[in-house]
Amino acid sequence: MSVLDNMRTRVDYRGGAQQQSRMIKDKLGSLKSALLYSYQAGTMIIQTEDDEFHFRCLMNPDKITLDKNKMMLSVPFEDICLNKPRIGKASEGVVPVPISCGDTFIWRPREEAPDTHWLVTLQYLDELAYFRADVQKCYPYPLDINGKEYWFANLGENEEILDWDRHNMQIYNKLNYTRTLYLKRNEETIDYFKRFKIIKVPNFMGELESWEVQAVAPNKTDDVLIVFIKEYFENQFDELNQCIEEQKQENHELNEDLVTYPYEKVCVTVKEISDAKFNIWNETEGLKFELHAQKNNDGTLTLSIRLLTGNTGSFDVVYNEKIIQHVVIKSF
Repeated sequence: MSVLDNMRTRVDYRGGAQQQSRMIKDKLGSLKSALLYSYQAGTMIIQTEDDEFHFRCLMNPDKITLDKNKMMLSVPFEDICLNKPRIGKASEGVVPVPISCGDTFIWRPREEAPDTHWLVTLQYLDELAYFRADVQKCYPYPLDINGKEYWFANLGENEEILDWDRHNMQIYNKLNYTRTLYLKRNEETIDYFKRFKIIKVPNFMGELESWEVQAVAPNKTDDVLIVFIKEYFENQFDELNQCIEEQKQENHELNEDLVTYPYEKVCVTVKEISDAKFNIWNETEGLKFELHAQKNNDGTLTLSIRLLTGNTGSFDVVYNEKIIQHVVIKSF
């Protein structure tokens, strides 16, 4: 091997012939050393729908106030997953770190410390050596959207005084306008937050409170949805009316079913259609019927169904290949 070949090998080991490539590898090496020896290093837990990944990461303080906890996350683009079994050499266990702007992760600085959720709000795209981004600490309680938990960062709800006004001998105070939510942007969250919609947001005790959506900024960042909300009064009567309407809807759905009892006779009347036939679909196993169709003078047909067994269950009455009535058989 010549001197130039030996120099080329050493340069490739340091990152390549380009100076920027060597700088990137040096910065990545510095980060990996900090992941082992810095007291600001910890474990990040990334939870997906199918799996969970543990990686070492670095969390440097950026800006901490009474209502905002912002830090800087540094983690390699590819690293060894700590909770996966070893498959050979350490270099063979390197996998991509599934983290991007808008995602949330759990930070565990040490084993005895409590876990906290963090939201990735802004990635530094000029950093080529590793993934570096601003992260904000999430609220202690998640937001429920269509039965799915979304961890969000909260800014505001920090009024120190209440401004009272007087009008027509009435005294009133202004509502809280200073709360902002940051959460992952996707189709579900965009469809959920509509202007002037009343939503339920947990407070610091985990109790749900009513807030009104004022504005949504979906384009301010690519993967983070920013929602501006206003305090809304609690209307217990409105919630009670909503529960009553839901109960009425359930009762209406129940009333749409024809309820009968064993050995009873059920009659179903429909408008006559030429060449159409009655049939029974989706019957519970063990049920037996006796069917009799009768033509009426007003151009309708009446199907009489006599139940021949004492079994309970249900079935659908079909006419012209369409379900016209669902029948439920209950016990006495």
